[in-house]
Amino acid sequence: MAATSLVTDTARPGPGTGPGTGPGMGGTTIAVQAVGRRPADIERRPWESASIFAVFTLAYAAVGYWLVVRTHVVGFETLDRLDRALMVLHDDPAKLTAIGFDQPPLSVLFLTPFALLTGPARSLAVVGLTSAVFAALTLMFLHTMMRRAQLNLPLRLAVLAALALNPLVVLNASVGAATFLWLAFVVAALGALLAWYVTADIRFVMVAGISYSVAALTGYGSLLWFLVSLVMIAAILARLGADGREVEGTTVGFAAPTVYVVVLWSALNLLLLTDPFHWITARTDAAAGGSLDGLGFSTVTLATGDLVLHGAPIAIVVLPALIFAGIARRNTFALWLGLLLTASIAAPGLAVALRLTDTPLQLSDALPVLLVSVIGGVWLARSTSTRRTATAVALTGGLLLSIPWTFAAMDDFPRQGLERAFHDAVATGDDQEGARTLDGSVVGYGNERDMADFIRANVAEPDVVLTDDAATYAVILLTGSPATFVDRVDDSDESWERIARSPAARVDYLLLSRDTERDLLSALYPAAATGQDPALAVAHINDRYALVEVPVGYGFGGAAAPTTPVLPPPAEGPQVEGGYDGIQGEEGTAP
Repeated sequence: MAATSLVTDTARPGPGTGPGTGPGMGGTTIAVQAVGRRPADIERRPWESASIFAVFTLAYAAVGYWLVVRTHVVGFETLDRLDRALMVLHDDPAKLTAIGFDQPPLSVLFLTPFALLTGPARSLAVVGLTSAVFAALTLMFLHTMMRRAQLNLPLRLAVLAALALNPLVVLNASVGAATFLWLAFVVAALGALLAWYVTADIRFVMVAGISYSVAALTGYGSLLWFLVSLVMIAAILARLGADGREVEGTTVGFAAPTVYVVVLWSALNLLLLTDPFHWITARTDAAAGGSLDGLGFSTVTLATGDLVLHGAPIAIVVLPALIFAGIARRNTFALWLGLLLTASIAAPGLAVALRLTDTPLQLSDALPVLLVSVIGGVWLARSTSTRRTATAVALTGGLLLSIPWTFAAMDDFPRQGLERAFHDAVATGDDQEGARTLDGSVVGYGNERDMADFIRANVAEPDVVLTDDAATYAVILLTGSPATFVDRVDDSDESWERIARSPAARVDYLLLSRDTERDLLSALYPAAATGQDPALAVAHINDRYALVEVPVGYGFGGAAAPTTPVLPPPAEGPQVEGGYDGIQGEEGTAP
């Protein structure tokens, strides 16, 4: 246990002695934190942390390979980010502008190392690894927290295993979802604040501030936790009687990195898009599922309760326990963890109220609630020194009991993304290609793979296929050759539109999707998108995409009257129905 601490286990002020304490004579101010010297802390065990990281990275990457490559359970938002990372490195010319402004920039940049080799990226073999690394980091940081909470190794491993097996954790850690990319840094920040609280070492506040700055550009939702943490630091220092200059210096040091990156990102949005808040208001989700229509206050409140009940039921026990410990036992950190947990619960509903999401109140939104609940449970175990083992065992038991409960909820939870497909893949082992989610979205990427394989086999020259990458990113990714395409990243929108209206002067093919709302090229050539334009001969077509040839001298408006559409050839080989017990999904509106 550290020799210097801001508080004792019951959150009462310490004796005011330690490395950060001034002489306390006359008008001299006594600092409540350790400044200039490093107080005692837990022993460093790099091999233990590295082992935790390696084991969970390999485990989730293996599960991810099976889910993504074998059963085709993957979100199109993930394919969009991986395609952007591929374009950053391998487009012609390679441009950082491929990152775009409708996704947090680091959620794409962090994927660029996984796109260094086009083969693994094209096969999607690396998709699981992209999220497995950050999920393993999250668990490693949580393990360090449990060491500071003085839980022994068997208890630490038991809690980690119970959490790691939770179906929401497995899903988001294995299919390349962006959630763990920002949650890893939020958990790192919370771990640093816990270390600061235990050791009084001000350096941990700075570590937390840097972690939050990275999280802010990886997932914008992390800003809510940052704001609560900022108030928490100031409130704790003020309660302990810290001088105003110490409170100000500490909070400014904590907030500066995050404020800097937010201002910088807003300035770039203003400079390039003339809207400094474009990153907040215009973020799109390439796999949008759900609608904000009809989501009033009462509906959101009930849906939030349902979300917590099925996705993070241990929060129902941990939250009141934290509040009780904070008030009745004057455990300040427990009280603030309770407020952080409350913020985590309110965050999905707040995103709906502010119209900041197009995937409202999905089951995976309970994952941050689950992680903060576990951190809260770990702190409660530390705070009950006489019942530390019993509290940790109860936490482990609650996590284990929630596994089948949450897994069952994935089958029929009303608002979800890939949870149903994940449930069905695990329950049956069947390929989910063609299955439908509860909102009607189609699972899998068979049409994208089909079109990509045709282009790879028949188009060898660079810059000969004109396309709108906002709609055909998955095809571009699966070819592994973004240089083959002329897209909106290669040129400005004005230049791209000029090419689209006179394609024969620049390209030989148009790659079109059926989505005429998102695909600007398909909006110009709607008949060609369904194979009905006789002036643009169909090279290859399937249920989602059409590749048409551009004849010499062809210009916009040269299409003749529609004819009978060209239908895709029948698929070869046995077809395996996706969905649980052969059911391809519930009723819904397919995109």
